[in-house]
This record gives sequence, C-alpha cells and structure tokens, in this order.
Amino acid sequence: MKTWKPNLEETKKKYINWWNQKGIVLNMWEHFQEGVSPHAEVAMPTTPKDLNQKWFDPQWRADYLDWYVAHSSLKADMLPVANTQLGPGSLAAILGGVFEGGEDTIWIHPNPNFTDEITFDSQHPNWLLHKELLKACKAKANGNYYVGMPDLMEGLDVLAALKGTDSVLLDTVMQPEVLEQQMQQINDIYFKVFDELYDIIREGNEMAFCYFSAWAPGKMTKLQSDISTMISEDDFRRFVQPFIRQQCQKIDYTLYHLDGVGAMHHLPALLEIDELNAIQWTPGVGEPQGGSAKWYDLYKKILAGGKSVMACWVTLDELRPLLDNIGGEGVHLEMDFHNEKEVEQAMRIIEEYSTSSTQADEVTNNEATEQIEQESISLTTEEAPKEELTPLFDAIVAGKMESAIEVTKQAIETGVAPQYIINNYMIKAMGEVGQRFQDGKIFVPQLLMAGRAMKGALELLKPLLQGNASATLGKIVIGTVKGDLHDIGKNLVASMLEGCGFEVVNIGIDVPAEKFVEAVQEHNADILCMSALLTTTMNEMKEVIAALETAGIRNQVKVMVGGAPVNQNFAVEIGADGYSDNANSAVAVAKSLLGKGN
Repeated sequence: MKTWKPNLEETKKKYINWWNQKGIVLNMWEHFQEGVSPHAEVAMPTTPKDLNQKWFDPQWRADYLDWYVAHSSLKADMLPVANTQLGPGSLAAILGGVFEGGEDTIWIHPNPNFTDEITFDSQHPNWLLHKELLKACKAKANGNYYVGMPDLMEGLDVLAALKGTDSVLLDTVMQPEVLEQQMQQINDIYFKVFDELYDIIREGNEMAFCYFSAWAPGKMTKLQSDISTMISEDDFRRFVQPFIRQQCQKIDYTLYHLDGVGAMHHLPALLEIDELNAIQWTPGVGEPQGGSAKWYDLYKKILAGGKSVMACWVTLDELRPLLDNIGGEGVHLEMDFHNEKEVEQAMRIIEEYSTSSTQADEVTNNEATEQIEQESISLTTEEAPKEELTPLFDAIVAGKMESAIEVTKQAIETGVAPQYIINNYMIKAMGEVGQRFQDGKIFVPQLLMAGRAMKGALELLKPLLQGNASATLGKIVIGTVKGDLHDIGKNLVASMLEGCGFEVVNIGIDVPAEKFVEAVQEHNADILCMSALLTTTMNEMKEVIAALETAGIRNQVKVMVGGAPVNQNFAVEIGADGYSDNANSAVAVAKSLLGKGN
C-alpha cells in the first residue's frame, strides 16, 4: 500500500508504541484543507441534490471522500483515512433504527417496531448500505488512503437508540436479566458486523478507524457507553463492563471513549479491564477542552492505571504545559490545528519530548481511583416524615409503583383529602428524590422509577381533583428546540416538574417556534420550558421568544431555558425569565416564576 502520506511508516511505529503505553502521537481528529498542496488532482464532486445523496449515496460519498483526503494536510501523524461513518452508533440502524440525514450529521431514530428480541437481518437495507459504502470507498481509494471503520457503537448506547433512553434506564431496575441478555445479543451481532466490515476495509491486517482517526496494525475499535453518565458504578459493572471486556478480549487494539464529567466515576471500572489499551477523554459541552490543566490529574490516573491516553482538541499553547505535567509516554494528541504552520510548531515541541524519556510523575494504582470515585448510595427513608402516610413517601422515594398505588388506595378509602396526599407526600417525596439526584446519591434509573411510582399513584387521585383549581401548581409546556433531537434532560425536567405538582405537556423534540406558540395557546400554559443540547440549536430559543411576541402572548407566559450549552447570561440575553442547569433546580425556578415559593 503506497499512500499519499510520505511519512506513513514513521507514523505507524508511533502508533505501535502508543498502543503499548510509549511515546507520543501527534494527530488531529478531522483534517483541514486550507493552504494544503493537493496530493493528487482530484476534482470535487457536484453538489449533492439533497441530504439523502450527501449521506446515503455510496458513489457520491466515495467521490467526495476521495477529494477530501487528496486535499487534506497529512503532516505529523495525521492519517490518510476516509471517514465513512453513517452517524454515531450506526449498529442501531443496522438493527432496525431509522436513518435521517441532517446538515452536519446523521440522526438515528428508534425502531418503531422494536421488540425485546434483538436479531440480525443480513438483508436489512441499512446493513447492505454499510457494505456498499465501504466497498465503493475502497475501490475509489485505490491504495492511496485507508477506508475507516464506521462508528458502530455498542451495548447500552445501541439499545437506547433502538428503544429510547428512558426505557433502557428503567430496564436496569425493572428487567435487569432481560437487559443483560440483550447486551449479549448486541455484542454477538457486533462481532459479526465488525468482522465483515473489517474484511472489506483492511489493508493486510492493518486498519484505520473513523472516530478520532486512529490506526492499528490489526483489528481495532473505539468503545463507549455515553448513557453510563446516568447509571451507578454497580450498574456499570453489571451492564457495561463485562461486554466491554469481551470486546477488548476479541479485538486486538481498543480505545474507550470516556465522555463527560458525569462519566468520570466509571474510570476505576475501566481500569479494571486489563485488556483495554487506551482511554480517550471528551470533557463535554461547557467544559474546557482536552488540553486544559483541569484534566492533568485525570490523565495521570489513566496512565498510572496502565492505559494510554488520548487528549482531544488540544491547542498549540496548551501543548507544552500538558506534556510537562503528564509526560511524553503513551500520549495521543488530537490537536486543534488550523494550518500547516501550527502543525510544524507542534512537531518541534513534540521532538523535545520524543528524544527524552520523560515520564509522568508516578501515580500509584490506588491514587488512580481516588477523588473520582463516587459512592453509590442506596435509597433509604431515614429522613421521611413519621406520619400515617409515610409508606407512600417511602414507596415513591424507593421507586416502588405497586406499593405507592396500594397506599394511595387505602388513603382514599379512609377519606384522606387528595390535595393533602399530593402536597404532603408526593411532592415532598419527589423533592427528596431530586435532592439525592443532585447530590449524586442516586442516578437516572432511580429518578425515573420514582417518577413512575408517583405517576401511578397520581392517576388514582386525578378523578377526585377535577374542578379543583388548586390541584396543580401551574401548567407547563416543555420541548426541545428545532434541529435538536436530544430528549433525556428535557424528560428528566418534565418528570421532576410533574412529580412536584405541575401539570406538564411534553411536546417532544425538534420543535419549531410555531409549534411552541400553538402549544402555549392551546393549553393556556403558565410556563414554557425550552431545552437544547447543541450550541448550533440554542439560538432557536431566541426565535421562539420572538414568535411569542409576534403572537401577542409573550406577557402571558413565563419562559424557562436550559441544556448543556445554555447559561444564565444567555438566558438574560435572549429575554428568558428563568434558567436552570439541572432537573431539581428547575422545580425551584418554576415555583419562583409563579410566586409559589417553596
């Protein structure tokens, strides 16, 4: 294989060292083309006629990627690799999820016909598309560059894409044995899919991976469980760790994608997987990126645990301080380069560390697990009110729907006022659950179970509350803004608001401004809550507020905003009335906006 990258053999040696916790790799995730002399005279294909052609036409993708690699900088250890991924987690699409091409990425929607039995259909159109795309790109590459392995993803993240995140989180409590069986089914299918795609893209035994643009002399993969930010360490060790370990045992070179500060408490469990080679760190929206001094201790813990490190979006000015603090052994740098001059500067800095045997400060394995471990505290009811309906409080806090319903039935039969039950037990119980969630004492599955228990009991009381204006603290319309398909945070906020006494109308995801306005008018809402997880969609919130003003109803409804990229300053800037950064505080903000106090 003679690629367009002149120093490929040198880069391969660096990668082999890095997989073995030695040396430095200087790369970047995506490529840049500005100021780069083309490696071959390859013409850019005509503009795609629509998003379907842009993402799902194998020949158009192959032509585009051929142009892209031919015009990309390949200095330092940047790899000649075609990015063939069909969205993050495309194994879910292979198993029946629904593809949708967006402007910047591919969305995968849940399978509308999903059942708990997970099977592989060798004739499914999404599976055939994967193979057609890789074969078209391999033919076009003609040995000039690698064809990258798509980002298949695995485990809980695939299942969440198939059936919905909330359902998977509830399964950790409601049907854990079924969930374990599904994880094994997904793993078995993953290996079959991976091996068949590997045979298409491999060069000898070598391969490259799309995600983070990495190379290995044999089979390699990127592993992850982004949903794990919402589960406890015990659940991670039950539903995630065993299946990652299987992958690390069957695939030669493995990199775990640790995503967000909420996932840091799972690092000890990852370090327990002897066969895992490396860990990549993604800080998440609103956090400083991978070169920040904030993450030095994390990198040291990973290195001390016997794993290599991948630090992403490191800037040129952060490079030297980073290496001074963590050393130059087993470090993969995904830089934030903009031009070849910056690449050359970084290469000169790296040379200083590559020629020395500087090691990071010694950190013992015990230290590697300190400070980031969070104790998983089981639900208790020691602080519950000691009154005759305490079992209802206990049942909701513990997420026991059947018990909550039974206690509520008994209370109704003995003549306890519905509003008394709601105010003194249900709302207080959900408040306790919210506080424990905020304190990191429970996780999302327990929060969802508590909400489910509360709703089950509340259904018995609703018929008795008809015509009672005091039955609700207020009516809230909530949704995720246009262009954004994320719903986990929104659903958590909705559950907390409903559990604490508000009537909530959840209008879903990808909601345009006019639909927000219609929902506010239709339901005579007191508060409109908007969520966004992407910086590219958060400005839609301003459009919604403008639409409320155009409709003449802005003064009739309070507006709350939230989501990872949103902050208080942004809320003030766009004219929102309130902002919350978590589900628990959202309740307090909503009450304050309506003058309901505590």
